[in-house]
Order: sequence, then structure tokens, then C-alpha cells
Amino acid sequence: MNISIDFDDTYTRDPEMWNIVIAQMQLSGHKVYCVTARFPEDSLEVYSTLGRMIGVDNCYFTSMQSKKNYMSAKGIYINIWIDDNPDAIIRGYDIELND
Repeated sequence: MNISIDFDDTYTRDPEMWNIVIAQMQLSGHKVYCVTARFPEDSLEVYSTLGRMIGVDNCYFTSMQSKKNYMSAKGIYINIWIDDNPDAIIRGYDIELND
């Protein structure tokens, strides 16, 4: 399975717990991604924490766009989304960017 974990207010709420969960997901053969609404220029914190667990190549920055549409455009289809704001998966944050 492809599993996406949001960064802000999801991973950041309990990084130690998520690191254990992510390690188990990876041991079970699943691919874990970070899909965040952040802009790419705000990547340092993501890369230095969650990116170390999953690899920086598995971190995606949607610049406030719909996470599902963004990942689909990259040819990556997520089976399970873990996000504190499910609307960001479908709608994103900036409606103008999603038109």
C-alpha cells in the first residue's frame, strides 16, 4: 500500500509515536509518503525529521493545492491518507490554485 502522512499537526503532534508506526509500516512492505500543503521552500523541517524516516524523495509539497490531485499528477496513488484536515486532501487550501 501507499500511505500518506501529513506533516503539520499530524506527524508533528507526536513524532516519536509516528516514527514507531512508520517503521512498522515499512517493515510490513508499505511505501510511506509525506504529503504536506507546505511550499517547497519550507522543506527543511520536514526533511530533517520525517524525511529521515521515509527518505526525502518521498516528501511532497503541494503549495496549498489538493493533495490527491497533486499526487495523481505525479503518478502516485495513495491508498491511505492520514491527515488532521481531510479537506486538504480533496480541496486544498487555495481554491484559486485548484481551478
